[in-house]
Amino acid sequence: MRVLVIDEELPFPVNTGKRLRTFNLLKFLAPNHEITFMCRQPDGNNTVNCDAFEKLGINVITVPHPILKKEGLKFYLSLFANLFSVYPYSVSSHYSGMIVEAIKTEVNKKCYDLIHCEWTPYAINLKQFVKIPIVLNAHNVEAMIWKRNVEVAKNPVLKAYVWLQWKKMVRFERKAFVQFKGIATVSEPDKAVISKTFSPEKIMVIENGVDVNYFQSSNNSMQPLSLVFTGSMDWRPNVDAMIYFLDCIWPLLVEKCPEVRLTIVGRNPMPALKMRVAGENNVKLTGTVDDVRPFISQAAVYIVPLRVGGGSRLKILEALSMKKAVVSTTIGAEGLDLSPEKDIVIADSPEDFAHQIVALFADEVLCRELAMTGQKTILKSYQWHNIAKKLDRLWREAVK
Repeated sequence: MRVLVIDEELPFPVNTGKRLRTFNLLKFLAPNHEITFMCRQPDGNNTVNCDAFEKLGINVITVPHPILKKEGLKFYLSLFANLFSVYPYSVSSHYSGMIVEAIKTEVNKKCYDLIHCEWTPYAINLKQFVKIPIVLNAHNVEAMIWKRNVEVAKNPVLKAYVWLQWKKMVRFERKAFVQFKGIATVSEPDKAVISKTFSPEKIMVIENGVDVNYFQSSNNSMQPLSLVFTGSMDWRPNVDAMIYFLDCIWPLLVEKCPEVRLTIVGRNPMPALKMRVAGENNVKLTGTVDDVRPFISQAAVYIVPLRVGGGSRLKILEALSMKKAVVSTTIGAEGLDLSPEKDIVIADSPEDFAHQIVALFADEVLCRELAMTGQKTILKSYQWHNIAKKLDRLWREAVK
């Protein structure tokens, strides 16, 4: 089939969960389809990114459409202006007349069988192209993330703003879903939510996966009493998780294990997290790194204290693939078919989270057993080449 993929950015380098999913699914679909990938023109030189995709046989089209950085007066003025928009900020900021025109030019030039929308907010650019079957890859139920942000927000002004974003996103998703011939979700819980406003028979669960050849356990010496968290630190749910961990769980840990160490690995840390980490001993914030694997390998326990989020966590799949014991909240492990106490440890209260970490520190045998069974589950159910076959089926069913 001839498929036009629309996304906000080139998923390369593959250093975020969203990029990992997009890149690996398209990598395994490219040999069987003629794929054109259209996205914003990123800042700086784009040659390396284009080359990486074109080596897979995927044609790349970039369109000038800069996105404001999440800082500075101009950004905050744009947030204020959004109060008067019917769309949530993540939707209105990604609308572009130039992208719409570029799509129009491309579909007039070639006879496409399918348009694949790689992120829900980008559906705002596809409203006039419904004559071509459109499929959505829903990395998250965006409204669910905003709802959970409301639940954890403490500042009353911020809480009110986030509440408004949530309500706007609910309306947007409900209307946007109608234009799709099929939707891919990453988990059964996400499918259940979307099924309330979209035909369940047109929704397919296409799980997140992991490159098990890349994320292998290594011989690097593990450091006792060490914790690691990896994730994009410019994504609010990750920042909330780490501030919550430092505020509520870390003091309990330090009381029981004064020598405990935490490494937070991820790109572009938000100022609020930098400020919170600055006053802590034995807590390291790395910022952007070339390779997360050495940090995961050296940790005794991998933590996922998320309170906000949707979809499913690729970070857990990567840690388990590398034979790491994982302690997560229920929300952190949501959407993954993992057995608590067998593949992963689940803890939701600060006291229980700290207790489970201390228990793993004290029991190397338990750590190894969790790591081994977790890795077996990953090898069986979460390899990309098998998952990509499901998206291929969804594409073909949408075109029918």
